[in-house]
Amino acid sequence: MEYKKIFETLGISIPNIILPKEGTDLSKFSVVAVDQYAENNSYWDEVQKLVGNNVSSLNMVIPENFLLRGDKDYDKRIFAAGRYLENGDLVPYGESFIFIKRKLKGGERCGLVAAFDLEQYEYEPGKSNLIKVTEKTDMNRVVPRVSLREKIELELPHIFLLISDKQNKLMTYLESVSKNLDALYDFDLMKDGGNIKGYKIDKEDAYQKIAEILYEIYEQNDKKFSFAIGDGNHSFAAAKMHYENLKKSLGDSALNHPARYALAEIINLYDTSMEYEPIHRLLTNIEDKQKAISEISSILGLPCSSEEDLSKIDLQILQPALDTWLEKNKNVHIEYVHDKKSCAESGTDPHSLALIFDKFDKDSVVKTVQENKVLVRKSFSMGRPFEKRYYLEARLIK
Repeated sequence: MEYKKIFETLGISIPNIILPKEGTDLSKFSVVAVDQYAENNSYWDEVQKLVGNNVSSLNMVIPENFLLRGDKDYDKRIFAAGRYLENGDLVPYGESFIFIKRKLKGGERCGLVAAFDLEQYEYEPGKSNLIKVTEKTDMNRVVPRVSLREKIELELPHIFLLISDKQNKLMTYLESVSKNLDALYDFDLMKDGGNIKGYKIDKEDAYQKIAEILYEIYEQNDKKFSFAIGDGNHSFAAAKMHYENLKKSLGDSALNHPARYALAEIINLYDTSMEYEPIHRLLTNIEDKQKAISEISSILGLPCSSEEDLSKIDLQILQPALDTWLEKNKNVHIEYVHDKKSCAESGTDPHSLALIFDKFDKDSVVKTVQENKVLVRKSFSMGRPFEKRYYLEARLIK
């Protein structure tokens, strides 16, 4: 099958990539995903100092930390993006994929930046789409992103889409291609983000091989899905909502609108450099810890007498029970904690309950999306915050 047909079938498109012009200080341009370090004022204060007056993606996005501090100035970001485009600070690099090699503390992670058809994605499970959501979507986190996307001229992605490629065929092939190419960029990301290199993939023979590998993976997934959202689901959902709004206002002409597609990076679920860790639960402001354990155990219908017992329950079963209990105990607050040690330390408080999970099963992602289901919210984390995607590649959506 010809690559164009395969890409259309799988919901993938070759984007027109925009990057900072040559000579830009990319270490200051590229900042980490907006949903990281949300409660950490000092992190983002340091980022602002590092960026200074330089051309930066920071000026085109709104970190959640800024929103928490009351900065909702969308017009400032829209103006900055327009100015960068008008001044030539951001320039088109043509139609291509971008192959990425990123050195992290755990090894080198590879990815492929592409555009994805939002007609093939739904942020609610149970649909026959091929780009699958993996966790439940919180619409309260989507709306602020839509407010910016509907006005700004370009998108900067921090979205990871997963493929189930146990033999790592796609990235192995792209690695072999990149050996004969000069890097578009090669620099160190700020704040422990590691080194990143990008290679322009724009030859038809490469497109054909990429298409054939992706289709083979699709067949191995019983043609149930082509890609699964690994990170950035709320940003992808915002892109979808914006596109659906355009369809209401523009009708069929929206099918040819650039906002029909969203930029993201494909990574392999089984990439050995990427750690997938469970997200722990911390319940605070509990009056009687043992009574809480007993009541949650009763909802589960399972004999649990301790925090350790509850932590052994499959999270996909435990979380709904916690939700039911929390509905009846509205004074109790639940926090989703990434660090096992800090969660355990907080759980020593007599009015707190720490639920610590040992591991996250990668295979559960594939199994869940094949069944048209989603994992409960905050099931897993893909790497540590500084290993998340940093903003760099852009694409026009106007």
